[in-house]
Amino acid sequence: MAKTAAVSNRAPRGTKVLTKAFFSAAENIPEAQRDAVFKAALSLIREEWKTLKAKARIAKAAQKAKAAKEVAASKAPAPVIAEAPKAVAKKPSKAPKKVAAGKSEETQPAAE
Repeated sequence: MAKTAAVSNRAPRGTKVLTKAFFSAAENIPEAQRDAVFKAALSLIREEWKTLKAKARIAKAAQKAKAAKEVAASKAPAPVIAEAPKAVAKKPSKAPKKVAAGKSEETQPAAE
């Protein structure tokens, strides 16, 4: 089943005020020119309305693109940082052997 749009007989808020302002401004225009002025005013209003709608569409598309770009950036894998090469363990240097306490190399008998 398709939803049916609710039909409302009420005009949106502010319509009455705008209509009164339009016709009160029209009273200052001479009767002979009034028809042409109405047509010109309505065409200008339509053009302005089209421009506002186009700007709103462009702004919405830009906002949507920005949101998509942010989502893509957040889902992108983090850059891999190359690990520093591990330090190679050095072999201990050969240190001279310690001689027992109280004896020095000089006092030990030399092997012949």
